[in-house]
Amino acid sequence: MKIGDTDRIAGCFTQEKFLLGQTLAEIEKLIGFQQGRLSQGAVILALTQLPLPNQFEVAGYNNVATHRFKMPSGLNKDVLKANARQQWATTGINRLVKVRPSIGHDQNLNSDIQYPPGYGVPQWDVTVRLPAVVTAILNRYPGDVYQLR
Repeated sequence: MKIGDTDRIAGCFTQEKFLLGQTLAEIEKLIGFQQGRLSQGAVILALTQLPLPNQFEVAGYNNVATHRFKMPSGLNKDVLKANARQQWATTGINRLVKVRPSIGHDQNLNSDIQYPPGYGVPQWDVTVRLPAVVTAILNRYPGDVYQLR
């Protein structure tokens, strides 16, 4: 892949503003990837279409991995989704981005090891494949920095 390429993707997303200026090693910790998961690099993709309320789930903050997240009782999920959508954009630092590690998910490794607690950035689980564009390719671990190009 190269910058500007497009794809259709789903999965966990955060807003770009949380990744800007961070190195690959910092992104690992921030997002909640096992140390070394980004050692072979990562591609950053930004959604070009915002998910509709029925196309994503609230996933809280990544200090609790999505496989451990439980929606607290007493919260209105529709209101949470509406509030989240008001903060998103398809351009600028509020756009939704996904970090796609070159090292993929390992089915044989415990999820708690692969996805330790992150540093508490908001995340949403997009449940359908939506169009996205490659915004960065980071290869020089640990110090390659994500920045707007």
